[in-house]
Amino acid sequence: MPVGKPEKKEYRSLITGIPAQRGHLTPQRVHSKSWQRFTVDLRLAKHRRVVFIFLVGFVIIGVSVLVSSYKIYEYTESSEFCGTVCHTMDPQFTRYQHSEHTNVECVACHVGSGPDYYIKSKIEGARQLFTMLTNTYSRPIKSPVHNLRPARETCETCHNTKSFKDNVVKKTVHYANDESSSIVMSTFILKMGGWQQSTGMSQGIHWHISNPVYYIAADDQRQVILWVGVKQEDGSLKEFFSRDLLLMANTSMVEEARARGEVREMDCIDCHNRAAHDIPPPEQMVDEAIHSGLISHDLPFIRAQSIELLKAGYETYASALTALDGLTDYYRTNYPQEYIDKLPEINSAVAYLKEIYSNTNFPDMNLDWRTNPNNEKHSYSLGCFRCHDDKHVTLDPSGNEGQVISVSCNLCHTVPIVGSSGDLLVEAPVIVGSAPATHASFRWTIEHQGISEAEKQDCYQCHGQGFCNNGVCHNLSHPPDMLFTHADEYRKQGNQVCYTCHQDILCSRCHAGGIVKNP
Repeated sequence: MPVGKPEKKEYRSLITGIPAQRGHLTPQRVHSKSWQRFTVDLRLAKHRRVVFIFLVGFVIIGVSVLVSSYKIYEYTESSEFCGTVCHTMDPQFTRYQHSEHTNVECVACHVGSGPDYYIKSKIEGARQLFTMLTNTYSRPIKSPVHNLRPARETCETCHNTKSFKDNVVKKTVHYANDESSSIVMSTFILKMGGWQQSTGMSQGIHWHISNPVYYIAADDQRQVILWVGVKQEDGSLKEFFSRDLLLMANTSMVEEARARGEVREMDCIDCHNRAAHDIPPPEQMVDEAIHSGLISHDLPFIRAQSIELLKAGYETYASALTALDGLTDYYRTNYPQEYIDKLPEINSAVAYLKEIYSNTNFPDMNLDWRTNPNNEKHSYSLGCFRCHDDKHVTLDPSGNEGQVISVSCNLCHTVPIVGSSGDLLVEAPVIVGSAPATHASFRWTIEHQGISEAEKQDCYQCHGQGFCNNGVCHNLSHPPDMLFTHADEYRKQGNQVCYTCHQDILCSRCHAGGIVKNP
């Protein structure tokens, strides 16, 4: 073999079989990767078992996901979630548990049925979650909720507004602030009314629901009413303007309010605005506790002292509980014998006062019975008298005043029969036949004192002789300087006495700016 250059070898690619170019390294072996073909052959028992196990697992996981998702949805719609997970709702949840609607879920009123409001509520809930995480939520939570679903889509799913309600005999028990906490009972008839299909008549308290009524409020809580519009049979509106607006451009005010969406049609919530979250005032809670025996009636000045303690402002819950313990010190100092003889009753009263406070006062949220007025009544807040105040009037084209929204209380209920301890109390006022013309105005309650003996016999034909056994009214004697001292008398007697005669005379008649407490 000749000596010289070594023989040049040709390298071919093991993959393509093409000669490799000089300078490139050709691998001796290349491993190619590919997915292994997966086949299911149901003719094989092993494959059938695998498929069966897979399908069963898929169904179990799918059902678990569906059930857990529904349970999560169900829990987020529960009252427990609304009231306990959202700690800002603790006061509302507490009062809800003491209300007549405790068996109704929160979402039934605050959301209602249907996907639209459900989505809206979740969007609003996200905003509320942000304010809670950033600690920027309002204290107290503002009320009423202005974007709440119309009551006709929530309340009226349970409450029928198209049926006439019969009159209801209402009996209330109060106690005076004297040493013996004297009992005060009042009985009257509530004219519930509504719309009567058989006659086509609409009357009584629920006339407001069967007849379209519109209003404009000046404040967020809808306590100051500027304008009221009552729809007539021909479709027109009878407009009543607050006397405070008589010097303003009334028409433009209404049109501007309508453009801003501030003209509201009256519905259930305008009167029953605290249906599930009412916070009763201390007077009512103490009266109920004494009447039910939870607080002993035998303790001197128990009502007056209990109310005074509950009404005092406390910055924290702990300071309130400490102050309520002061009831024990009051009896130890002022009634040492009663303190010795009735210490268990005193301790029991203190314990229940603490329970009342914890259920009606929430210092961390700046919320108590004064925060949100209850419009269902007209005691402790204006309620009915927001409109029925003789201050909302119609105007003719010349600007002269015409009809007023009456403040006559016997539109809604009869004259209360009020009696105190030892009086012969009539169970209910008895009305026979049509009321005389003299009774058209509620002032007859005040003016009837001048009737003769012969006229008094005519009164007995309807009311019975027991009607006049009204010790609360007939035993009152006003000081000669009542015009200047009535504030002190009011504090002593309380509105349960004053309103017996003065139901048609509001404090705002003289105190147009409201009652201002001394600093």
